[in-house]
Amino acid sequence: MEPIKTPRPTVGWKAQLDDGSEFFTEEAIAAADLLLDNYIAALQGATNERTIWKAIEAVVKGFDQLNIAHDYFIETMEREDLAEFIQKAAEAAGLFYDGDVTEEWREEW
Repeated sequence: MEPIKTPRPTVGWKAQLDDGSEFFTEEAIAAADLLLDNYIAALQGATNERTIWKAIEAVVKGFDQLNIAHDYFIETMEREDLAEFIQKAAEAAGLFYDGDVTEEWREEW
């Protein structure tokens, strides 16, 4: 898997939290990092496009649940950053798709 050149969205979220933002919580960021860790691990173990798509589905559905559990903290900017990261990571794993790879499963963010 090629290195992912897009920084994790949680890096910016942590910076905002450190600057006094009340929009994010440490718990939400930690849970988001865990989802992203699991996503990257799944991509690293992916052997074909089908397994890459399964990893995408799992991370998107995970963020749906996380967003609900943490008072809908994923808004437009966060959604765009997450979608970009998920897309770039999938590309690094070998998937090339013209469109938003998260759109099919994204419901709550």
